[in-house]
Amino acid sequence: MKPGRLERLQRGLVRSATCAVDPDFVAAVEGGGRLSAAEAVAVYRRGYPARLTEALGETFEACWRVMGDEDFLAACREFVARTPSRSHNLSDYGETFPDFLAARADAEAAPFLGDLARFEWAFKELFHAAPRPGLSAAALAKAARPDSVLRLAGPLVLLSFGHRVYGLWKRDRADATPVTRADWEGPERLALYKEGGNPVFVRELSAPEHAALAALAAGRTAADALAGSGLDEAGAAALFAFLAEGGLVAEASR
Repeated sequence: MKPGRLERLQRGLVRSATCAVDPDFVAAVEGGGRLSAAEAVAVYRRGYPARLTEALGETFEACWRVMGDEDFLAACREFVARTPSRSHNLSDYGETFPDFLAARADAEAAPFLGDLARFEWAFKELFHAAPRPGLSAAALAKAARPDSVLRLAGPLVLLSFGHRVYGLWKRDRADATPVTRADWEGPERLALYKEGGNPVFVRELSAPEHAALAALAAGRTAADALAGSGLDEAGAAALFAFLAEGGLVAEASR
């Protein structure tokens, strides 16, 4: 079935704003106020990349702060030119921006940027995710056994990076101190989680803690997850206390 006139106009507007100006669309519409139809379309052509750049700036604020206005906005222009939005929600835009930053020619001077952007995207996604209630500490203690499979709640996101970026993200906005290698060099493992409501909390993890949580998330039993992680008894107790106090286990089953 051929598209109706309204649908043709809508498609023409999208093409004209995001690709090349559609002359048939321009001929079919009128301008507003003192603007001709072509001038009105030009407003949309300028506004489209501006809105997408604004969305990137809101999500990747720490990257912007580290890169500076000139470099960040230049990266946004390049990314927007090659990456159209696929969603009606602007907050969905930018999922591949971390990989784009990591692959840029100038990334060698700041190899941590991809990881910093991945952290910011994960934080944004978790902020908008609906919290799921977990077992109370007492209920978890009663239900959990070494052979239990723990379904994590929260929600909880595990991150493993080749560079330390959490400290860069936490920097005060007014802190103009140049970033040095000592600020980002070395691996980092983090847990992002919610205890209820929208606040997102961050816990820095040791390599054994991250290994244990990743094994639990993959459906391994508590005993298997701990045995393969390298956590000692005290470390295991501290990790399970974190899960219990945060209500981060939705179910313990065998």
